[in-house]
Amino acid sequence: MKNRFVKARGLILSVMQKTKHFYLILILLCTTLGCDNDKAKAGRFLLMGNNELADLNYKEAIRLYTEAIGKDPLFKEAYNNRGVALFKSGHYAEALNDYSFAILQIDPTYIDAYKNRFEVNLVSGNLERALEDAEYLNKAYPDSAYTYLFEGLALTDLKRYDEAIVKFDMAYQKDPKNVEAVVNQANAYYMSNRYEEARKLLQKAITIDATEPNIYNTLALIATQEGDFEEALKQVNQAIEIDGRNGYFSNNRGFIYLNLGNLEKAEADINMGIRLDPRNPWAYRNKAIFYYESKSFDSALRNIELAAQYDDSIPLLNHYWGLVLIELNRADEACVKFSLSETPDAQLLMEKYCK
Repeated sequence: MKNRFVKARGLILSVMQKTKHFYLILILLCTTLGCDNDKAKAGRFLLMGNNELADLNYKEAIRLYTEAIGKDPLFKEAYNNRGVALFKSGHYAEALNDYSFAILQIDPTYIDAYKNRFEVNLVSGNLERALEDAEYLNKAYPDSAYTYLFEGLALTDLKRYDEAIVKFDMAYQKDPKNVEAVVNQANAYYMSNRYEEARKLLQKAITIDATEPNIYNTLALIATQEGDFEEALKQVNQAIEIDGRNGYFSNNRGFIYLNLGNLEKAEADINMGIRLDPRNPWAYRNKAIFYYESKSFDSALRNIELAAQYDDSIPLLNHYWGLVLIELNRADEACVKFSLSETPDAQLLMEKYCK
């Protein structure tokens, strides 16, 4: 299972207060003086777009920001905010284009667009580019905790865990109340199989903010790796009680239920995880395990292949891929997957099926 702890606040800034106030003043002046120039119109479209974005009406927000850009083609805030609406509606490539245009064509020092471009690159798997944006932000604001946090997030996804741990610690030193830095540092320890260090940091995080659900989700991940599924279930239930709309939490609980043999509850949670986050490859891997245990091998294979499209390095993916292919009488292909598996029984499976 994987834990992703990236909060929207600080990463996606959809309303630029300074610009909003400027355009409010401009609109009021134009109302008083009777002027109606393109910049005033652009400002009105921006504010209307912001209202639609706040109400989660992304399609209408995108339309209004596009109208603003039509009136003022160098309106960087409109590009940035349209990028936010595109990102939130799942159009990552288009969001990336808007953020990059705001930076490259209008203002190469536009910090908000750098923050947002970092996020879309991170989520899209463009990890080196995400790290470049984080490093730029760190140079621009070396005393800010969030810039070290961003670097740590990119380094974690790049599997450069020791470097990530250092960055998260630097974020914590800048802001000792920053629970995100502590939990992400614990997550980096967890991802590098150093469970005791992770557990100690999570206990520290509880003293900072006991209402942070990712603390309990990561504790559930550790308990799962240690084979204590009842403890894992207790911890992930606490995470879901705090945040019931997190796709990673639902998917992780589904995996725990798979290990407890409760296929009905596992399926419900995994399906919920996919609905909440349809780009999570771990959810499709777990759905494949569910279908394998249910002896629906064609469905299992479809979900494994879908998971691999997003990330073919997920633990247990090749293991179950091989097992499913065996059931489908495709032994030669199964042996290739077993050869890539890192599970303890990989060699035994090779000896059994790949003579």
